[in-house]
Amino acid sequence: MRFKALRAAVAAVVVLSVAVPAQASPRSEQPVSLAGKKILLANDDSVQAAKPDGSDGRGLYVLRRALCRAGADVAIVGPWAQQGGQSRATAGVGVVSATAPLAVPAEFSADCANTSARGLVLGVCEGSAPCGPASRSVTPADAVDLALTAVLPRRLGWNAGPDLVVSGINAGPNTDFWVNRSGTVGAASAAVERGVAAVAVSAGTRVAPPPATETYEAAADVVIRLLAARRLWSLVRDMVLVNVNQPDVRPGSGPSPVRWTSVGGVAQGWVSYQPTGDGTYQLSYNPVTPPPEFENDSDTKALFDGYVSVSAVAVHRGYTGRLPG
Repeated sequence: MRFKALRAAVAAVVVLSVAVPAQASPRSEQPVSLAGKKILLANDDSVQAAKPDGSDGRGLYVLRRALCRAGADVAIVGPWAQQGGQSRATAGVGVVSATAPLAVPAEFSADCANTSARGLVLGVCEGSAPCGPASRSVTPADAVDLALTAVLPRRLGWNAGPDLVVSGINAGPNTDFWVNRSGTVGAASAAVERGVAAVAVSAGTRVAPPPATETYEAAADVVIRLLAARRLWSLVRDMVLVNVNQPDVRPGSGPSPVRWTSVGGVAQGWVSYQPTGDGTYQLSYNPVTPPPEFENDSDTKALFDGYVSVSAVAVHRGYTGRLPG
């Protein structure tokens, strides 16, 4: 069973909530246009989008379509296979390969074809051979590091890097303590570390079943609306990424309201290991019972209240409180 379904993997990065007030922009401030913006897309669900339930990257392509329709120049470089729960981890291998996915879904195949990036889509795996069905994938952060340092400059001539990295759309939520484990957030963190503005976006109120297409589309619409705000592009100066979580929506329900939140400090469940009797241990995920009481300003509470949760997350590990002594 995948760690993502279990909501579990060892955290490789610690992230801290940063309060960002939902202040109105000055009337003189013009919205940011995405026309001509160079955007790198990555995720932790893989670039395949081959499963009928859409859990292995469908959200990635829904978001790409929305960004290209808004005028952006979009390239995808993501993990070859599903890498949920990897946080900021790196595979640590010396040689990797970047290969087009086995088959981009037909409904998305022509998206972004008329941009300068020509709809570039690459999945990254370990080793020197082209990626195949049995290839071992690199992590989401690995894919971003490869894209920023080699693929985008050499393949597309983006020598100054992209204007923005968007990680997602992830299948399932990434809120509260699970932000620490999220490969989606880890990919965005890798971008911020290099001075590139980044947004991590997830869809769905629950881990299972995966979100419906309408929920992915609603999340993509939120991203387009948020990127019109200039302050989102400047947060990188404070080593901050923006973490977006879209609740499940029903067809025809209209756009979900947005709430700026803090990253919650309450776990919905914990991983544990049980001995099997033969010297091994079985991994399991156990929801907290009774269900925890969420903080009023937390991302998880907003999500369960039907709001899109938008949180600012600091990538820098430094403690900002008062030290003893």
